[in-house]
Amino acid sequence: MKLLRLLLLILLLTGLLACAQKPVVERSYDWKADFSSYRSWFWVDGKPALVDALVGDDRTDQLIRRAVAEELDLKGMQARADEPDLLVKYTTRFQDAVAATPGALGYSYQWRWTGEAQGRGQQQSYSKGTLIIDLIDRKTGILVWQGRGSGAITDERDAQGKIRTAVRDILAQYPPTR
Repeated sequence: MKLLRLLLLILLLTGLLACAQKPVVERSYDWKADFSSYRSWFWVDGKPALVDALVGDDRTDQLIRRAVAEELDLKGMQARADEPDLLVKYTTRFQDAVAATPGALGYSYQWRWTGEAQGRGQQQSYSKGTLIIDLIDRKTGILVWQGRGSGAITDERDAQGKIRTAVRDILAQYPPTR
């Protein structure tokens, strides 16, 4: 009996963990690019790091730029304003989305099976945030790598709290393995 309860508890916890939404991370890259030759980077807008840290456009901008800089630094890339190998830019998007769950399906043992909805469905509105990081070859001007992370957010504060993790997850896939 105790074993059955333990198994049910494990099954319940596994189900709850499976329901937790994780951000979706995708990447695409130029398969002809030699990523081992990229050793330095800088922002497309050319804004100096000191200005970025002290006077950033807004709090979200500061957090994203700081997280990207830290992750690229951990990968051994240097921020260099004069002739960097890669130019970096990011884009954010926010959109409203709706998640719908259908009602319970009922089946009968009549002469045919039916799958008509028996209960009321549920709808849940939420905001979806997307962060896109682009790495551009400075010499050719070609986009060589793009990472994208999307996930549910409740408000701007929630988004700001998830920035570091999102940037880490996105840049974890750089440089690409072939």
